[in-house]
Amino acid sequence: MANILPRSVINSLRGLQVQGGARQSDAFDNDSSFSPSPIDIVVARIMMTRGIKLPPDVVDMIFDHAGYWAHSSNEFDFIAEQQNRLKVIGNSPHNNKLILRGYPVGLTGLTDANDKELAEELAWDKNEANPLPLSRERDPEYFKKLPNYPTPRLISPVRKVVFSIRSGDQGWGGESANRGTFKGSWTWFEAGLERFDADQTCDPQCTYDVRFKSPSSKESPLPVCGLRSLHPEVEPIPDKEGKFQYKHPLSGNPTLEIQRNKSATRAPQDHVVTWSYLDDIRGDSEEAIKIDEQQGRGRETLDGSFVRNLKMGDVITIWAKARFPGWANTIEKVKLDVYWAV
Repeated sequence: MANILPRSVINSLRGLQVQGGARQSDAFDNDSSFSPSPIDIVVARIMMTRGIKLPPDVVDMIFDHAGYWAHSSNEFDFIAEQQNRLKVIGNSPHNNKLILRGYPVGLTGLTDANDKELAEELAWDKNEANPLPLSRERDPEYFKKLPNYPTPRLISPVRKVVFSIRSGDQGWGGESANRGTFKGSWTWFEAGLERFDADQTCDPQCTYDVRFKSPSSKESPLPVCGLRSLHPEVEPIPDKEGKFQYKHPLSGNPTLEIQRNKSATRAPQDHVVTWSYLDDIRGDSEEAIKIDEQQGRGRETLDGSFVRNLKMGDVITIWAKARFPGWANTIEKVKLDVYWAV
C-alpha cells in the first residue's frame, strides 16, 4: 500500500524523528502489542483515506476499535535507581509523596531530548511543582508547536491512562478481619493533574530548573517551575501572605484514587489499573462497590471523566500516600502510560 503515497510525503515523514516507536515489552509492561509512533499512525491514516478511500471518521473509528494510538511512557524503578524501596510513612510530615510525573499529553518525551542531561530528566520525573495557584494556563496550541512529529487533536485526545505499580504496606496492623484484603488500608495511590502557567518565567535562581547549572544550556519550553497543580489543590498558608501549600485531605480524594495496597501485606503486589475514556460506571453502583472491594481501585474513578477531560499539554502525576502511625506505603516500581488519538 505504500505505493499510493506521494514520494514527497514518504520522504518528509521519514525525515522526522520521534521517541517511542515500536518496542519490546518487559515483565512490567502492561501491553506487549506493537506500539505505533505518531508518524506510523499518520502514514496508516493516509494509506486508508487516500488508498482505499475510507472517510476520515471511519478511519478514526477503526483506529479506536483497534487501539491504534500513540502513547508516552514514564517509569521509575526505586530499587534499581536507589537500591531500596521508597517508603512513605503514615505519621511523617511527608506522608504525601510525588513519585512520578508523565510527559505532557500529546508529547512522547521532553522536547530536544537528545540535549537533555540525566539530571534534567530526573528533575522532571521527581520534583514536586511549586505549590502556587494557576494564573493563566497555556493554550493547547502552544504544545502543538513543540514536537517535530504529528500531535493529537487539542480537545479530548486521550483514550486511556494505565497505571502500573509494584508496592505493599508494612506487613502488619489494622483490623484482623481486613488483613489480606483491600479493606481498612491506609496506604494508597492517587492521580494528580498539572498544567503549565503561561505567566511563569524562570531565572537563574530558579531551584526547580536544573538547566541553569550549565552555562551552555538554553531555556526550556517545558520548565518544571512553570507547572501548577490542579490536583492536589493548593491553598494559602495561614498567616503567611502570598505563600501556598498543597491540600491533602486526611482520607484522600476518592475521585482520584488509583489503587490501595492490601492491608497487612508486606510482599510487593503488582497492580495494573486502566482508566478509559469509555468507562461509564457510577461510583455508587453495585458494580463499582464490587470493584472497589475486590480490586482495591477507587470506585469514584470508574466513570471515565478524568480521561475524557484531559487535553493536550496536561500533565498527569502519581502520588503515594499513607496515614496514621505504623502504616507505611513501600514502593518498588511505578509506571505511567498515556494513550491518545493522533
